[in-house]
Amino acid sequence: MKSERALHHASLVIAVASIALFATGCFALNAAAGAEEAKEREAQKAQQEKKEAPPIPAPGKVHDEALAKQLVDKMTSKGTITAAKVIFSDDEWRIERNENSGVVTGRVANATVIYKKKDGKCAQDPSLLRQQFVGNDFVGPGEWALMMTDKYEIPCEKGGL
Repeated sequence: MKSERALHHASLVIAVASIALFATGCFALNAAAGAEEAKEREAQKAQQEKKEAPPIPAPGKVHDEALAKQLVDKMTSKGTITAAKVIFSDDEWRIERNENSGVVTGRVANATVIYKKKDGKCAQDPSLLRQQFVGNDFVGPGEWALMMTDKYEIPCEKGGL
């Protein structure tokens, strides 16, 4: 009986030691992998910050000063932006249709929005303007979709601000 108890106790000690050794090894592997992932994220972030802005496009045939002015007025009225410029770069609107019926639902045009913030820094923001089709006409000014991730800091002189 004593030998069975000693054998059982020794088995437990070996099992606990094995688990502790395994857990320590797993923690070390997880910590090393986490540190490596953090380095990769930092490198990606630094690369994104270095990413140069695309060239400022020339106005396309869709360019409409009245639509551009509506966004500029809206952006500058909030007070966080002191100046802005909008350039529609497409030569024609992209027509959107209902996928089942084929009925025209709206139109979309690409634009580049360049603006100057209160801190004096300028940004280039690729964006879209979407106008709904209601009745027999497209409703203006439409809905602007300023991109959330692709903003580029640029010299204000480059943007003409």
